[in-house]
Amino acid sequence: MALEAETVIPQPAEKIIEAFAARDFHEHLASKVGSQLKSFEVSGETSEAFTITSEQAMSADKLPDIAQKFLKGQVTVTITEEWSTPDEDGSRRSDMTVRIHSAPVSAEATQNLHARGEETRATVRGEVNTSIPLIGKKLKSAAEPYMRRFVELQSREVDAWIRGDG
Repeated sequence: MALEAETVIPQPAEKIIEAFAARDFHEHLASKVGSQLKSFEVSGETSEAFTITSEQAMSADKLPDIAQKFLKGQVTVTITEEWSTPDEDGSRRSDMTVRIHSAPVSAEATQNLHARGEETRATVRGEVNTSIPLIGKKLKSAAEPYMRRFVELQSREVDAWIRGDG
């Protein structure tokens, strides 16, 4: 089972990128999922190819039940997003990696922002990876719905943020 999510955000891709590259937006999003933004860095100009690296801390009880069996206390997650230079129409692509520091679990995904004037179709496709014998498949199956819900939350919140409701 792979992560696949698609949403339409009623905002131009350029404004979405501006929000994604703002520390305040990431702090807001972290608060919505019950985590704390520990660090945030943007490398490069957002008008070109650029990278966002963020680190969040959250309680292990926010994770799927099966993950709580071997993760206790505080969990640190690093997310790296490598955004492409915009296409002629403003569309962008991000290759994303998610790494949980205290577990042999990671995720890789590609997010595409397909610019369509005043709205943007966002697609995310990815895979959760784990090297845990025996329960790895169960952990992977439990993690992917959480990631899908996060993608949907991110889309709703970026729209609200741009409108000034976030």
